[in-house]
Amino acid sequence: MKRYILSFAVLLLFGLLSLSLVNHRTSARETTQLTNVVAIRCGRLIDGKGGVTENAVILISGDKITAAGKPNIPAGAQIVDLSHDTVMPGLIDTHTHITYHYDTERNEKPTITAIYALDNAQKTINAGFTTIRNLGAGDGVDLDLRNAINKGASYGPRIAASGVPLTRVPGDPSDSQEESAKIERIRSFVKQQIAQGADVIKVFVTPGAGGGDRLLFNEEEVRAIVDEASKADLPVAAHCIGTEGIKVAVRAGVTSVEHCSHLDDEAIKLMIEHHTAMVPTLYLPNHYLSHRDKFSLSDASIQGLEQLRSTSPENFAKALKAGVWIVMGSDAVAGLHGGNAKEIESMVKDGMTPAQAIQASTIDAAKLIGWQDRVGSIEPGKFADIIAVHGDPLKDITELQRVIFVMKGGQIIRKQ
Repeated sequence: MKRYILSFAVLLLFGLLSLSLVNHRTSARETTQLTNVVAIRCGRLIDGKGGVTENAVILISGDKITAAGKPNIPAGAQIVDLSHDTVMPGLIDTHTHITYHYDTERNEKPTITAIYALDNAQKTINAGFTTIRNLGAGDGVDLDLRNAINKGASYGPRIAASGVPLTRVPGDPSDSQEESAKIERIRSFVKQQIAQGADVIKVFVTPGAGGGDRLLFNEEEVRAIVDEASKADLPVAAHCIGTEGIKVAVRAGVTSVEHCSHLDDEAIKLMIEHHTAMVPTLYLPNHYLSHRDKFSLSDASIQGLEQLRSTSPENFAKALKAGVWIVMGSDAVAGLHGGNAKEIESMVKDGMTPAQAIQASTIDAAKLIGWQDRVGSIEPGKFADIIAVHGDPLKDITELQRVIFVMKGGQIIRKQ
């Protein structure tokens, strides 16, 4: 009962905030709903599936795309002129923490967290990320934010949310339990997340940076998580930094490995065999270390982050060359919301072509979430989630950090 009362309170807060909270670029009341048929003139259209068309047109009816390429523009259509710009699908970040912010207080009330979460969500969509997968939030705030956005109480990206992640800390009461009891506890956790409406299950298989290469869950336990999640057709995202944790998670059947920082050849081979997605979060150590004064980082965490910053690019390059399926995820934490595209720049810097990085941030990201029938590319039947930049990101990937136009579901969120 407490959970449902809390959900109602947070949803009400999101509704009130949508009327009063003004983002630095736009507010919820400034979104523009276009009616009838809308035609977007594109100087260049990157469709998200590898196709590029010069002087293209996108036709939109309601919230869906009806045609793209060289269709005739119907008489009376509303014209959105982006004929001097590059147009492409809304970007997708498959690893965010939308509730994270600086100056977090211990035992912060969910209503306070919700205020920051909404601001972070609006920064994120204004930066061109029309879909995110949020991997970890207390009190179900990300689930409530998702629901509020879906109901139109506020504006923000489409959210696939995990709610509370599954983890284990030293001295956890379950450490003394028999393995069968541990498995039952794990299955109960997953069932609870499903009941609360989670879109994905998040598990920490290894600790964070500086936590060593120990396992928080063994292979049998991770397999139980995957099995229980599969009953509701939910994917499992596994936080893995250490090498052994990566292998355990992949063999157990997780959908994606987050960070995947310490790869060896065996882990790479397993990921290819199981078609497990790698979400590398390359930029994150730089963000943490550049703002270390704003984070409460232990010496071990700082040392771990410095190690990740030096070793992750090489491991990423090895995985890319071998053919591992790589998907964009920034791990956006405090101070990084709205700067998500820095991860895409890092992916190119560390070996991807701009075209590969764009695909990893659009259609491949949609496939990982399981929403490839809705978002991730410009084609008929999909939501009209569309962005534009002045330059050509296929030549300069940093153009994606300067988005000038954002549309979500046929509504203009931002037009510079």
